[in-house]
Amino acid sequence: MNRGLRAARPHVAFLIGLSVALMVMWQVSAATSSADKPRMDLVSKLRLAKPPLPRKTTPLTAEQLSQAQVAWRYFENNYVPETGLVNSVDKYESTTMWDTGSYLMGLLAARDFGIVSPEVARQRVERMLASLAKLPLVEGLPNKAYNTRSLAMTNYDNSESKQGIGWSAIDIARLSVPLTIIVWRDPDLAKQVREVLRAWALDRLVAKGRLQGAVRRPDGRLELVQEGRIGYEQYAAQALVLLGVDVEDALRWDLTTGVTKASGQLVPYDTRLPEDYAGTHNAVVSEPFLLAAFEMGMTPTTQSLTQSLFLAQRNRAKELGKLVAVSEDNIDRPPYFVYNSIFNDRKAWVSFTPDGVDATAHRGLSTKAAFGWGLLFEDEYAARLRTGVAKTFDAQRGWYSGLYDADGKTNKAITANTNGIILEALWYQTRGPLIRAGQR
Repeated sequence: MNRGLRAARPHVAFLIGLSVALMVMWQVSAATSSADKPRMDLVSKLRLAKPPLPRKTTPLTAEQLSQAQVAWRYFENNYVPETGLVNSVDKYESTTMWDTGSYLMGLLAARDFGIVSPEVARQRVERMLASLAKLPLVEGLPNKAYNTRSLAMTNYDNSESKQGIGWSAIDIARLSVPLTIIVWRDPDLAKQVREVLRAWALDRLVAKGRLQGAVRRPDGRLELVQEGRIGYEQYAAQALVLLGVDVEDALRWDLTTGVTKASGQLVPYDTRLPEDYAGTHNAVVSEPFLLAAFEMGMTPTTQSLTQSLFLAQRNRAKELGKLVAVSEDNIDRPPYFVYNSIFNDRKAWVSFTPDGVDATAHRGLSTKAAFGWGLLFEDEYAARLRTGVAKTFDAQRGWYSGLYDADGKTNKAITANTNGIILEALWYQTRGPLIRAGQR
């Protein structure tokens, strides 16, 4: 009898994992449907003229496989074998849940491309899950930053923080996407994924249907705050549905979305202005729209919103006579991080630091955004974006973050997020939306 039970264990584990995966896929479908409730009034306001269509799936070319190998080089260089974590920035032993999610998406892509063997990929995933399961937490949720070698909670300067500095619902949501794909493609790992998530107080990520983060104030108090603006809020909400979190209001586009103009194109923006929300910026950037398209696919509503942002950047490129693909990025000089937005706080094409200081001098073309737009739509400008960043890399270190507008020089910051998103964009080209039943 005991021998029979032992023999059956692998099959039981598989069936449990498969059941979890099927439930996840149902939740994805429900989230997509909920996120696309009657929004035709919003779409009609955008008045799109001949919008670009999504590209069809195609295998990687030899050049693209080489590009993927360059991106993977970053993760080879920055892998910490003791913990399975990867540095967020080249040679800097710190990471976030967002960057961990980008790494895992890159790993899954590299496995599909044959850059990493299935055995090595599995070893990396298992080691990562083991570390995630023993992370010190902030009131039941992952801290915003960790040391990749010691697993200690840290501040953003990588100094240890015993209490932690808070959590980000958006960052945790980003991580939930590759965890979902791992459960689907490797059902026998479902138990390890479940052990990670069981330790986390996921219900604290939401309040009244909205995303909720936490910030450690100078007096040591942990303050709960609404988190997320247009694009990121809806992307994270769709991702958190995968974990069974009720984020109904955060999924909706109609509650806080208006329409404004950027370079002659009507685009969506977040009506929650900084002046009314304690200075929280309402920037519209490329990244969340691209990731949502790559991972969940586009509904009629989100396709129109995403197309409008692409068209605005195409128009802006015509105005300036240079390529435009904007998002937030690390940069290789002070202030080291900049938001390059399509729209922010009543103004189009604003660049600013996380503290809200003008960063026009650091505005630039984002490599990850150029790859993303270039692989999402079938369009002459999209092709130009792909070509425009094709040499923005160090073959031994990975892809650089971009090119500065002012002088055309390379922004030589090298990060997990940029390289992970490049791998993900290439993966999308070969597969279509990445959370999909039957993708084994």
